[in-house]
Amino acid sequence: MKKKLKSTLILILIMVFFAPQAVHANMASPSKSDIGSSVTFEKNGVISVISEVLDITVDGAEADIFVTYRMKNTTNESISTQSMFLSPNIENSNTELLVNGKSIEYVADSYSLNYSTDISTDNWQYAVLVDEEIAIENNDKTVDTISFQMDFAPNEEYDVVVSYCYRLGGYPDYNFNVKRGKIEYYLAPAAMWKDFSSLTINLYLDEDMPIIKSSNLKFEKIDTRTYQYVSDTLPEENLEIVIDENWWQNIFSTIRNPYLPFTLLMFSPIILIVLVVIIFVVWRVHQKKKFY
Repeated sequence: MKKKLKSTLILILIMVFFAPQAVHANMASPSKSDIGSSVTFEKNGVISVISEVLDITVDGAEADIFVTYRMKNTTNESISTQSMFLSPNIENSNTELLVNGKSIEYVADSYSLNYSTDISTDNWQYAVLVDEEIAIENNDKTVDTISFQMDFAPNEEYDVVVSYCYRLGGYPDYNFNVKRGKIEYYLAPAAMWKDFSSLTINLYLDEDMPIIKSSNLKFEKIDTRTYQYVSDTLPEENLEIVIDENWWQNIFSTIRNPYLPFTLLMFSPIILIVLVVIIFVVWRVHQKKKFY
């Protein structure tokens, strides 16, 4: 009997430690997940996102991210929910979190990331795997997160504000001044709240990289180095922006490139042949004109 009871307890523990943990929406997870388990976002049927305003201010090789969610409890009951915000560079980003105007504690963690962004279907899920070794082995993306709790009174509405410093991808600070920055932001998980009504993204670029090279969302230029995206629906994909130098900055950067002399030397035979051909063609044309 004791043997059977012991086997049953072991089986229960295995199921607890390795079963996926279900949580809610763009921010939502247990404060500490178990190794080998996963965090899966599920639809939250009571909390709505009235608006999301995302401000991205580029400064050199970094960007200051400041996002404000206007959240509302749509029920006549008090609600508490564990929440997760996906945020890169959490250890060195001076992350700040305000819930209903008050600074609250949060738990920072790092995960490997597997997910589907098909948010048009009811069974959309966003799974965050805990084991980073699995991510490295499978070449999955890693992401840092902050986990915290939101408490709502009946029908209460308030702001949730998250701010942090984002290290641009690409190569924004090479010593010969070549610039090209990549910005990514996780928009898709917000589809897991009950409703989503409004999204505004303000992008403020600096003089080093003043133009949008490419973006999966269509931004409108509203001022000098200032761009904006406004929508009453959530995009079907996460935000991906590439910013760059303008054409004359690119030329100047190319001239300053320390590898330019080596590159010219390597292609010098081809360049010489092209110059000889051009000179010969010009000479032949000139000769023909003398005879006619």
